[in-house]
Amino acid sequence: MVEQPHITLGPNFFAKADAELARIQAEQRADFQRKLDAAAQASGGGAYAADVPAPPVQGALPMPPGFVGDVARFIYQNALLPVPEVAITAALGFMAGICGKVWVIPKSGLNLYIVLVARSGIGKEAMHDGISDLINAALPLCPVAGNFVDFTEYASGPALIKACAHNQCFVNVSAEIGRRFLAMSANRDPSMQTLRTQMTNLYSKSAPNSVTGGITYSDQDKNVESVKGIAFSIVGETTPGTFYESLTPAMMEDGFMSRFCVIEYLGDRPEKNRAQIECPPEKLVTYLAGLMTHSDMSIGAGNNQTVAYSAGAWELLERFDGKCAEGVRASGDDEAKRQVWNRSHLKALRIAALLAVGDNYLNPVVTEEQAQWAIGLVEYGNGTFLGRIDAGEVGVGTDSGREQKVIDLCVEFLRLPDNHKKLADYKHGKAMRDAGIVPRRYIQQRTQRLSMFENHPLKHTAAMVGAIKSAMANGKLLEVKRVAMGESYNYHGEGYRLVDPG
Repeated sequence: MVEQPHITLGPNFFAKADAELARIQAEQRADFQRKLDAAAQASGGGAYAADVPAPPVQGALPMPPGFVGDVARFIYQNALLPVPEVAITAALGFMAGICGKVWVIPKSGLNLYIVLVARSGIGKEAMHDGISDLINAALPLCPVAGNFVDFTEYASGPALIKACAHNQCFVNVSAEIGRRFLAMSANRDPSMQTLRTQMTNLYSKSAPNSVTGGITYSDQDKNVESVKGIAFSIVGETTPGTFYESLTPAMMEDGFMSRFCVIEYLGDRPEKNRAQIECPPEKLVTYLAGLMTHSDMSIGAGNNQTVAYSAGAWELLERFDGKCAEGVRASGDDEAKRQVWNRSHLKALRIAALLAVGDNYLNPVVTEEQAQWAIGLVEYGNGTFLGRIDAGEVGVGTDSGREQKVIDLCVEFLRLPDNHKKLADYKHGKAMRDAGIVPRRYIQQRTQRLSMFENHPLKHTAAMVGAIKSAMANGKLLEVKRVAMGESYNYHGEGYRLVDPG
């Protein structure tokens, strides 16, 4: 056995090592800055100009203005089954994955959580395909293009935190995110609960000074250190039934759902695209690669850039902030509706800023057009989600919500036109309607497919009976005696007279 020589470190060894490390880091920062400057010059100074104005795509939502709109149009034209809402969702999520960390607004980065809700068979896979095609097109010009997008299905909170520690800015593209929401709502899988907790926390950790907690294991080699400014975005697609029925009161009340922009496509399967575009335009790819390079190098150099707002844009967004505050107040104790309006202003700020970065990433200034489009998108999402809540299709609902739904259905029956087929279900349906009487069978049939009744722990009938009794106790309904119902209308079931619709 050869005896190893004993080495003694001098008193200045560590000081010299620290000084050498500082010198290397300074050289790296200077090199990053030179590359940033070169990238800016190579990409036309960071300002995007399309070849020609693109015609608007007809749909419930107009395409975004500028560069983000051109990204969405490519995804739309690239799809076998083109749907504007799919393309818009993909474009916004893609931009958030690239820009979420480097470009900031006061106390926030630009990460987004977006859910596309649409029926099966309408072409939701275009979201995944379009993003993948854009990455592949940019890779020859930007070798790190793939770092900004991730298709992993994370199984727990620690797994997600580990991914964020290694990659500080990316979008997770999730197929059928509604199934993951269902797993989170079941409260049977601790791993999915930790995932929901970390997703909730990460939404507000994209500001430069925000710290995301690390992970400590008994095996210290597996530990994950805390990291500053994690810009984690998520974009997913799901079907209406899976998504809305998965939402529990807890997911509403703890702010989990208030973090998501919900974009719903209400249409049916579109006609096939007979002229699919396989490759994005060269100018689009060149600009995209420059944006990605600038973002990657800025992350490496630890640089951030604040997005400015024009006076007109800021005024629009401030007015929207007031509208959101009023929406929260008007929702009263209905947590589901309160959470729809909560963070809506922040979502609009982030979306408008992403549009501005897309148009000029070196000097982004939000215009009135960009602010208006962002506000319109958030309001569209809020409107469809509130409509689902009012229809009793979100989660298990609340007692007050079920009571109000019964009242709404009574009003609905009393307003049926003379030729409506539902009146023909009863021998004297028109006479009952004219007398202000609603048969229980109508309420039962109309509540059978509503999740607030169907998903109740006591099931549909008990939930419906409870809501009717509550309405009667509150003086909104009166039960009509069965004898009178049988004699006057040849109807031997229960019936109710609406007293006060509230």
